[in-house]
Parts: sequence; C-alpha cells; structure tokens
Amino acid sequence: MKTDPLFSAALPVPCFDAGSEFCPCSLADLGACVSCSVLRGENSCTCGWNGLCVYHHYLANGKKARSEKRERSGQVLSRNDLKEAKGTAFTVKVQVDPFLAQALVFPGSFLLLRPEGSPVMFNVPLSVMTLKDDGAIMAVQVTGPKTKALSEACKEGESVTYTGPFWSGIQEVRHLKRFASRRTLAVAKGIGQAAVIQAARYVNMAGGTFKALLGPGTLGVIFADKLLEEAGATVLKLPRQNDHNLTHIYAEVTQGGYQAVLSAGSERQHRGIYDLLQSLKDPPAFVWTSNMTMTCAQGICGSCLAGGFRTCKAQVTPEEGLGR
Repeated sequence: MKTDPLFSAALPVPCFDAGSEFCPCSLADLGACVSCSVLRGENSCTCGWNGLCVYHHYLANGKKARSEKRERSGQVLSRNDLKEAKGTAFTVKVQVDPFLAQALVFPGSFLLLRPEGSPVMFNVPLSVMTLKDDGAIMAVQVTGPKTKALSEACKEGESVTYTGPFWSGIQEVRHLKRFASRRTLAVAKGIGQAAVIQAARYVNMAGGTFKALLGPGTLGVIFADKLLEEAGATVLKLPRQNDHNLTHIYAEVTQGGYQAVLSAGSERQHRGIYDLLQSLKDPPAFVWTSNMTMTCAQGICGSCLAGGFRTCKAQVTPEEGLGR
C-alpha cells in the first residue's frame, strides 16, 4: 500500500471508537484511519494499540467499514431555561433509544442534536449530563446560528434529530479511569459544567472521591451543582477573581492529594491549569474537555482537524491537543 501524505500528517493515535461496535469506520475505507498505520497506507504497524487490532477487524469484516452511528428522532420531554444566564441558555431532556442510553454513561459522552428536518450542518455536540427515564439531559448556550436554531426547535413535545453515541468529549479520559478509585478534582466554568457530571458519577461508582470547583464563566450562572451532588461529588462555588481563581486552584491541588485534575471550560482555562500543574514537582494527571469544532463528529467532514489530528476521534496528549 502506498502512503498518502494527505492522511499521514500526524502519527497514528488511539481512537475513541477503537474496539467498539463502530470500528472500523468509514475512515478505514478511505485510508484515513486514526489508529491504524497499515490502513493509512504505511508498510508497518506503528499504532501501539494494546487492545483489539483495528486492521484485523477490518479484514474480518470483509475489508469494509461497519455501520456508522445512526440518526434518530427524539421527543423533547422537558426544557428548563436558565433565567440568570447571560443571553439564552437552557437544559433540555430528549427521549433517546434505551439501548443507546446504555452507551452514554461514560465520561466524555455526547450526542449531536439538531432541529428535525434540518441538514447536518446544524448539528450541535452536547455533553450528556445525566440520563433519567430514557431521557438524556443536556445543556445548550446560544452563541450563534446553530444553537439559536436548536433553541427554537427545543420545545416540549416537539421532536429533534440526534446522533450518537460519541465519547470524545473529554481528552486523556484514560487518566480519569485509571485514577477513578482515588481523588479527582474538576474545575468547571460556564457551559463546561455540563461535561463533569458523568465523570463525577463514574468516579463515585469506582469508590473514589470527586470534588468540583464551579464558576459561572461567560455563561454567568452555575447550574450543575445539584446534579453533581446527586452524582456523589463535593461542590465548591468559585468567586470571581482577577487571576481566574488560579491561586485557589493551586492551593487546592497542592493540599488535596489529587491524582487527576479535569479542566472543563475554555481553551484559556485549559492552558492556565495545565501550565500550573507543570510547575509542580509531581503533578497530577491532566484531563480536559474538547472544545474543537465538530459537525459530523465521525472524522469525515474535517471541521475538527487540529495539528493534523481528527480530534473528534483521536485521543491526544496535552502537548498535541493544546495549542499555544
């Protein structure tokens, strides 16, 4: 197989879908597999994957991709507007397939949501905060045309289109899983609060402790506190500070004995916390929410490309995923 330089800009990295029922995906047919160097047209295996072999699965499936993640129609069961937010923001509960719901309990799980009947360019990736009675609860902040259209569509009793499951909402989630039975600290601001609830539940179920430092951020409101407490987390609300609470976070990290720190917020927040941790002699593992632009979330459209990586699929390190 001849290497195509278009798809070989970055080294193969672990893929969030590798080993799942959705692997191999259409990227394998197109010579652009995130994980498998052989499927990318190279002559040797350099993937470092220690699970099931993607190339073996591709051969076993008749040298073709498996089925893609399906689009479904779901009814809006309820909507709660966050009246104290700056601008329009709300939480919404959408009825989802019960079998799909079982795959949305992991940290980093999200769905693509769009108004029913609209094209895929209207897809909005939304973290699944929690699941109740076959309904997935998500949070939406209106920041542009796509989220405005979604806000207008999310009316109780109406239907929306959802696609999933997706698991790439949190990068370096392996550390969260590795230290789940120990101590994890989350710093979550603005709409990023939505991404930490499943993480808190996961850690709590593993017997670990989870503390969340919450701030209103640009959203202007703290909305995840009650759901986090229900998930077993300890919650502390952060005051507004000129240093963006880095002094408080530094004290918490150095005194709390944490093995993992999860940053859920802006890229600026991720970089600030990562640099803070790197200044320590023995820093805890760093985990962060993905803020990359996603439209198809399956690596095809290219809107998620960053540094040569298809970040809706690729599991990357802070050095690879956080730009200066």
